[in-house]
Parts: sequence; C-alpha cells; structure tokens
Amino acid sequence: MKTNLVKPLTNRRTNRRAFTLVELIVVLTILVGLAGVLIPAVTDMIERTNRSTSAINISEVAGAIQRYDAQYMTYPNNLDSLMFNDAGGGLAGGDDLNTLTAAFVTASADIALTAGTVATLAAGGITTVGLHAEDDATFELPTATALAASDVLKGPTVLTQQALGLETTGILGKYVFLGVGALSDMNGKTTIDAPVHFPRNATTNPETTYARFIAVFQITDGVVDVTYTQGKPLTRVKFVGVVAPDALGLSDELDGYFHIASNQ
Repeated sequence: MKTNLVKPLTNRRTNRRAFTLVELIVVLTILVGLAGVLIPAVTDMIERTNRSTSAINISEVAGAIQRYDAQYMTYPNNLDSLMFNDAGGGLAGGDDLNTLTAAFVTASADIALTAGTVATLAAGGITTVGLHAEDDATFELPTATALAASDVLKGPTVLTQQALGLETTGILGKYVFLGVGALSDMNGKTTIDAPVHFPRNATTNPETTYARFIAVFQITDGVVDVTYTQGKPLTRVKFVGVVAPDALGLSDELDGYFHIASNQ
C-alpha cells in the first residue's frame, strides 16, 4: 500500500514540464504590453498628485498670510530673501541662492530696493528677511537680516507678471518675491510650519533645491516717471499671491492638473 501511494506522486513530479520558449515569449509580450499601459498611468498619477498638492498648498499659504495680516495687522516678518550671504554683501551684492530652481531663476529678476520701497515694506511689518548660505536648500535655517536701501531682492519679470495674471503690460520692480520658510513669523501662528513643495522630479528634490512656497508682494504703483523709475512706492506693501518654487501660480497648477486628466 505504501508503494502504491508514493509511485503516483513520483510520476506527477516527473511529468511536470517547464515553459517552452514560445510560452515564455508570449508571457513576456503580455508583461511588456501591460507595462506600456501601466507606466504612463502611474506617471500621470504622480504628476496629478503633484499639481493638486501644489495648488492646495498655494491656497493654504495665501490664506495663512491673509489671516496673519487680519489678526496682527501686519504681514509676517523674516520671510526668506532668496539671496545668499557672501563677501559681496549678500542682499547688497544681489547674489541669488544657488539652489533656486532653473525655472524660478528664468521667471525672476533682481529688484533693487530704494529708501521708499524699504519704508513700504516696513509699513507692512517686513523689516528683516532670512539670508541663507550659498548652497542652502530647503531645510537649513537662514539668518535674520535687516533690509536697507540698495539691497536686492528677487521679483517677477514682466513676462512672469503677465503669466501670473498680475498685469497686462507690467513694469519691472513693481513686485518682489519672498520665500515662506522656517524663519517666518507666521509659523506656529497661522501655520503649523512652512510647507514644502512636493518635488516634480529628481532635479527638484527639497534636499538639493529650494522648495518653499514664495509670496508675491507689491511695493510700487508701477507708474513710471522722472521721479520714480520703478513706480511710486506704496504707502504699505500689498500681498498679491503665492507661487510654487518654479514660479507657477494657482491657475498654472490647476491648468496642468486638468490638462493631464483630460488626456487620460
């Protein structure tokens, strides 16, 4: 009886065969086909997540700045200057932080402050900004540095002003960019902490790239004459919006999201 029970099992094992070459080719073809369908879908899902998360954060940061102004009657101080400190004088030298995204560098220009625009910023509570070291990315803490006439900040180019819907023609020097970073006074008040932008790709990793959201402030009226080459300074600085670290605004992020969704 024992021999009869073992023999059929042995036969079953002996009769088991491997895949033939044709079968392997068929299986591999199916897998390749599935990969061709799934990989674009996963890629699109990541991009849609990035776009939607960025849009939400832009709205949240903008709301936090507005709530701070309403509650404290001033804008948060110690926002990031997006400049670095070096022997050339940091803010006075006009040196861009090395870790800014290439897209942001293209979308921005150096804006030289005057005594009038420094007073405009101060009237809104912005008297000091965070000054980073040259290669600081996202998580390094900057040094609070007082603003002065002839200091340089970043601001949107004329084309960027138009792309963000701020102007139809635009004038350079009407707006400045300030990063909402770890030193910002609104952290712990209207925000728990400064949010970080979800990276779009390996080149925008927050460990190597400045990935904070960036507030846009208006400092002049944009009316150029012989007295005011960048426009007359406002009595008080005005908050006008928030952009992602690559200078894309809320409309851009939503447009990108729905464009991806419509192509699926």
